Amino acid sequence: MKQIESLWPERLHSFMKEIRRYFKYMLNDHLKFVLIFGGGAAIYYYSQWVRMIGPEFPGAVIAAAILAGFLSVSPIITLLKEADAVFLLPLEKRLSGYFQKGGRLSFLLQSYLLLLALAALMPMLYQTNGVNLRFFFIMFACLLLLKVWNMRMHWNTLKTATQNMLMADFTIRFVLNGLFLYFLIIQASVIMMLAAALFMMAYTLHSENLAKERPLKWEKLIEKESGRMQMFYRTANMFTDVPHLKSNVGRRKWLDPIFRSIPYGRDQIYLHLFSRTLLRTKEYSGLIIRLTVIPAILLVFLENPYITIAVALTFLYLTGFQLLPVYRRHDLKVWVQLYPISHHVKKQAFVKLLFYILAGQAVLFILVLVLKGSFLNAVYTGAAGIALAAWFSMRYAPKRVGDTIR
Repeated sequence: MKQIESLWPERLHSFMKEIRRYFKYMLNDHLKFVLIFGGGAAIYYYSQWVRMIGPEFPGAVIAAAILAGFLSVSPIITLLKEADAVFLLPLEKRLSGYFQKGGRLSFLLQSYLLLLALAALMPMLYQTNGVNLRFFFIMFACLLLLKVWNMRMHWNTLKTATQNMLMADFTIRFVLNGLFLYFLIIQASVIMMLAAALFMMAYTLHSENLAKERPLKWEKLIEKESGRMQMFYRTANMFTDVPHLKSNVGRRKWLDPIFRSIPYGRDQIYLHLFSRTLLRTKEYSGLIIRLTVIPAILLVFLENPYITIAVALTFLYLTGFQLLPVYRRHDLKVWVQLYPISHHVKKQAFVKLLFYILAGQAVLFILVLVLKGSFLNAVYTGAAGIALAAWFSMRYAPKRVGDTIR
């Protein structure tokens, strides 16, 4: 029994040690600069936007939907490992305290996110619904109670271990959370609030009845925990090498025409390897798509030419910086070391591919601004973007990966 009680402290200590190990690489000066610059720009534009909206703006609907999303996404930290499905399974009934501690840690972390989200939404709610500081504390107290309810319902649903049930549970909780929060923000009648609460109670009884006497689905819990750790490792891998990272690779046959444009030959072998790594590995292809689509959408709404250029350059820098680990990705594979090719070829291929990607992003930003009708902004942003792509790929990247391009 004593060993079971010490299991959670040991796992938590090991988890925090692993997190701290990578955070010292992640929180570097470059990231701090981007966070300060990007955060300052976001706060400035948000404050300017809030001043422009009036009471007719659907602030209550937007705030309710955003907060409902934070509530409905209620992961529960278990710190389980693959071997636990074998060694801890016989002790399941004695592990209630272990999972309760995981639930409390999850609640504390997610409560902090709720506090930040509510604080960010308060200026908009003040402008559209006239809420005050007293409402902030009442709202936050309700959010904490709803978070406890959401975590309990999610834990019950995890015992079903079916993806359809998990999606249905998320959808139902999102709708119920959104309705309750919307009624609270607009200060609806007590009857409407009670109606939403009754639906929550009915769903609680249904969920508890389904989960009653059901054993834990260890495979699902371990899969969820492994997925969360892999997400953290993918983030850390943008700043340093992570040996624990597992990649998901897709065939993506429809992208073969892109590869056909690369000529065959000894000098092109690393260009083939790096290009396939970027397009077939989900962590890199998804990253490129996200860091291209998000700024493209932002550029549609930005009018100030200086801010437009700053946003474009920031996302170009982020894209290039987070693609740097590709250079070292295959270094530990023996078959790559057998290539009878000069190391200089590898360096040239990486620089060329990185420039193509960043320049392609810059061209897309130009097209967005041209379609928007901001021709002058398109010229300035395009010139700055191409210049950054050339500087980053040919000067900055070689120094970051520890090589010099000659």
